[in-house]
Amino acid sequence: MSIEPAAPQPEVGAAKQSPDASFERLSPNVRIVWLASRTVFWLVVITGLVIAREIGIIDAQWWQTWVFSPSPVWLIPPAHIALRLLSYAGWGYQLRQYDLLVRRGVVTRETIAIPLARIQQVGTSSSLFERLLGLTTLSVRTAGTRTARTRIPGLPSERASVLRDALSQKGHELAE
Repeated sequence: MSIEPAAPQPEVGAAKQSPDASFERLSPNVRIVWLASRTVFWLVVITGLVIAREIGIIDAQWWQTWVFSPSPVWLIPPAHIALRLLSYAGWGYQLRQYDLLVRRGVVTRETIAIPLARIQQVGTSSSLFERLLGLTTLSVRTAGTRTARTRIPGLPSERASVLRDALSQKGHELAE
């Protein structure tokens, strides 16, 4: 068992900096990825409902009530898409000396501190939409914590590779 050195404490009387100022933002293009993926999702759901109606799985009364009459159900797809797009404002990350901070959320803001010494694996992945826009998702896996897997979506591919390598190197150095 090794004891990690304590993170440096801020100086007393030091000027306070806005907590958001030091967080790096996701690429704005991630909103296009989110919009495209949510739109495709809802197109598949609606197509499935139409097919179910045509082959008789959904009865005419249900179809008439929920599809053709003004219904709050029609607010679900645009709300689902809009909430994802609004979540962009809450995302950020910051690589510090001993940990990686990941912040997300608009209504409920969550900030996760991932100790670099506990990182077991760092990887990158890209969906079709992300590749088209030059974006990558960074995944960080840690040992024995609630946040065993944390993802940072919407990073420019080169930045994700540099961050992946830096996290791997720092985690290796701190674990020794």
